[in-house]
This record gives sequence, C-alpha cells and structure tokens, in this order.
Amino acid sequence: MITVVAGGCSFVFGTELKDSINIPGKYYHSNNTFFALLARDCIYDCVAWAGFANNSIARTVIERCESKPIDAVLVSWTFPGRYEFRFNYITEQRTGFWLAINPWINEEINNIRKEMKSDNEQEFRFVAETKARAKKTGVAEFADAFYKHVGSSEYWETYSSLKEIVYLQNYLKIKNIPYMFTCADSCIIENYTIKNADPVINSLYKQIDFDNWFLFPAGTEQFQTQTPRGFYQWAIENKYPVGSTHPLEEAHQAAAELMKEKFNDLVKKSVQ
Repeated sequence: MITVVAGGCSFVFGTELKDSINIPGKYYHSNNTFFALLARDCIYDCVAWAGFANNSIARTVIERCESKPIDAVLVSWTFPGRYEFRFNYITEQRTGFWLAINPWINEEINNIRKEMKSDNEQEFRFVAETKARAKKTGVAEFADAFYKHVGSSEYWETYSSLKEIVYLQNYLKIKNIPYMFTCADSCIIENYTIKNADPVINSLYKQIDFDNWFLFPAGTEQFQTQTPRGFYQWAIENKYPVGSTHPLEEAHQAAAELMKEKFNDLVKKSVQ
C-alpha cells in the first residue's frame, strides 16, 4: 500500500464537511474531500489546514516528505492573496510561530458574515476567534501594514505563488516523488500579470510542468469561458451545494470522479 501526502488549504482539509473537526484541541481532516476519496485505498496523510497560503502548502509538504518515506504527493494550490510568515513569537494559533495571513484578518466581522453563503456558527466562530488572536498578538497590525504596502498587488501575489509552485515541483522531481497539482482558483495561473509577464514572471511560469496538473473543465451556460478552472470555481459555477464558504460532499465526490484517471496514472508511476 502506497503512502500519499495531500497538501492544501480548507478545501483539502475538508472544512464544513460532516466528518471534519476544527475546534480548539480537536483537529481532524475529512476523509470525504476529493483527494481523500482518490486515495481511499492508500495510506492517506493530509497536511492541509484551513487558511493555508501557498508557501504554507509547499513548506508542510516538504516537511512531511523529509520526515518519512512518501510514495506520491497531491497538492491543491490556494488563492494567491494569502501569505505565510514565521513570526518572532508564538502566534497563539495552531501553527505556532508559523502563520498564514489573508485579507480577512483585518476585515470587519460583519462584512465577513455577509460574504458567507449560509449560516455556519462553528465556521464563523473559528474566523472570529482567529481574528481576535491576531489582534492580541500583533499579527493583525503587521498584516494591515503588509497588505497596504505589498500584499494587495497582483504582481506580488503572482510572483510569490509561482515561486512556491516551482519550488515544490522541483523538490519533488529531485526526490523522484510522483505528484499531481491542482488549484482552488485558476487565477493563480491565469491573470493580467502572467499575460503581460516581465522576464521574471515569464521564466517562472515556463518552468511549471503542466503535464502533472489536473484542471477542471470550463464553461457552463452562465460562465462561458475557455479558461480551465480550479475546484472552487468549478463547484460554484456548476451549482454544487455550498456551506458558508466551502463546496460540500457532492462537489468533492464529483471532482474525485473527474480526477480519477489522472490519479490512477500517478499511482502507477509511484509503484514502478
């Protein structure tokens, strides 16, 4: 039986799925996410966490690969406007010194509630408590300055994310670990900065091996586009049931079916 590591954000952790647990002192990922369903006949090792940034994802996957033998890696890259830092102090979050920030960290709590598609008090409480700890420790003050001066730029979002993709891709290739990448939203690989790339962005983008990616099909009656989609986009556009901010079990099951052939090819590589 092969060991598969899965990295990502809340969509891979399984936030809002019925079997996931995300309360202080109890954290357990779902076994009904698209990655978990694909790897149900494998030893499944999920290192995803709600709110992770792309550098969080690369770091935690590499950390796990360095700690024990791994046969294959699955990664779903997240939204590019998130960033992880190692602070000089314990952040009072589950991740200790390490913490990923996102634009919600300084957003008014009532505005966040309005963005949620349905009422989920557990999810809302998790967001509110995270924000409160960030304010208490000084993380919120740092995040406010960072987004004001750097983090809100599409160029920096894209540059930072492409570096993490290439970094993890090259690590896995050097280690001869088969892998499959996907994403939550295709804006990470399809945006103005990439279309109008300077030499640095152009170089990073051209280094990405898209043969090892799975992207979701584009186009519905409402969203006529030829651009491949990420999991979240695809689920929303195809009107799968959604919790407060996350596609639910039905979307994950359908996504796993779409990804099955690509995953089976990955498994074959890992046992050769």
